[in-house]
Amino acid sequence: MEFILINSEGLMTSAQRAEIITRELYNITRPVFIQKPDEAANTLFEVLYHPANPTQAALIVDTSQVIKVHQNCTLEKLVAVFPELTPDERYALSSMVHQTKAFPFGLILPDTVTVRDLKYMITNGWIPQEEE
Repeated sequence: MEFILINSEGLMTSAQRAEIITRELYNITRPVFIQKPDEAANTLFEVLYHPANPTQAALIVDTSQVIKVHQNCTLEKLVAVFPELTPDERYALSSMVHQTKAFPFGLILPDTVTVRDLKYMITNGWIPQEEE
């Protein structure tokens, strides 16, 4: 189990960004225009909210998970929630995704992302431990 802490950015809270990111990752595999109504809330990864501050969120991820790319997917909303990406990084991400049929999730993580383990999350209060 791996975790990615999502920072707030501009007017968006960490939780809002996490929800958009995981939803847009799902949309790579199934663009909105082909989704059935019951897919409207589907996401690729689960969002974990910090118990002491629910506006702070992390994604529970598997960096080796292969994401299948639908030929008609769009990445505008996904890259828009990463304003720290340079124009060259945005172009490289879009090109890589559109030139492949599938890729491991870890391949598209920006350099600014640190993947955390369960021990880190427990130590930093993200996952409360029950008293014995």
